Amino acid sequence: MAEAPRQPYGEVYDLGYAHYDGERLGRSHAVRALIIYSIKRGLGIRKRWTSKIIPALLYVAAYSPVLIVAGLLAFLPEGVDFGYADLAGFISTALLIFAAGLAPEMLSDDRRENVLSLYFSRAITRADYLMAKVAAMTLLMATIAFGPPLLLFVAKVLLANSPISYFADHIGDLGRIAAWSALVCIYYTALGLLIAALVDRKGIASAVFIGGLLLITAITNALFDAMSGSLRDFIILVSPLELIDALTSWILNGAPSEMAALRGPVYLIGVAGVVAIAALVMYRRYMTED
Repeated sequence: MAEAPRQPYGEVYDLGYAHYDGERLGRSHAVRALIIYSIKRGLGIRKRWTSKIIPALLYVAAYSPVLIVAGLLAFLPEGVDFGYADLAGFISTALLIFAAGLAPEMLSDDRRENVLSLYFSRAITRADYLMAKVAAMTLLMATIAFGPPLLLFVAKVLLANSPISYFADHIGDLGRIAAWSALVCIYYTALGLLIAALVDRKGIASAVFIGGLLLITAITNALFDAMSGSLRDFIILVSPLELIDALTSWILNGAPSEMAALRGPVYLIGVAGVVAIAALVMYRRYMTED
């Protein structure tokens, strides 16, 4: 007898899917959630304990000097002062290392793990994604850049003979601290995200960031020594570490470096140039992709 033709076989499973009737929080909530998630990721929260070591050490390195100085000022005679520019070296070093490890956490992993399509399938746009990452990294950097000088200012106010008078006379210090912190955070954030947008491997991105900054600084220093005339003064605008020193000298009244011969506002051109280049690279890397 002829064999009966086989029929297509299938089963229906009740997986319990139900229509969502709750509150839809929308695009702004999704952006805030991404910022919070990125901050936690940068600090190593909900990751292996080894991911928390470097952030913890950097916070210790940034805050320990100001705590020591605050303790010393309590016992030193009146008139002995410790300037905010004296802290800038510790803070700048901590920020450099922090940015090297933080920027790849913001961008590189998402590209390497191919989860960008998952992000963009939700309420956020590509611009929202980039702004959230920039905001998260800037906020984390600000905790190191702004926190120690602010603590030193508070210590000076509390240790003054007349705290209210000291606060009124030195209120401008808060503005200078905020301006310096903002510029340094923006500069290092732009440089870090510029590298992270091009390199998918975190370790390679961190090495390129630190190695690139040191190499460029060395090359610009050599060019400065080899050149003559007023044109060489503008080399500092493309020298990352020297530019940070110049900003510190201009805003916090620190000791000027040999290359810092320009007027203070001119240094903003160097910061604006890095921000513009980083924005262009991220735009071409993310916004123009299908």
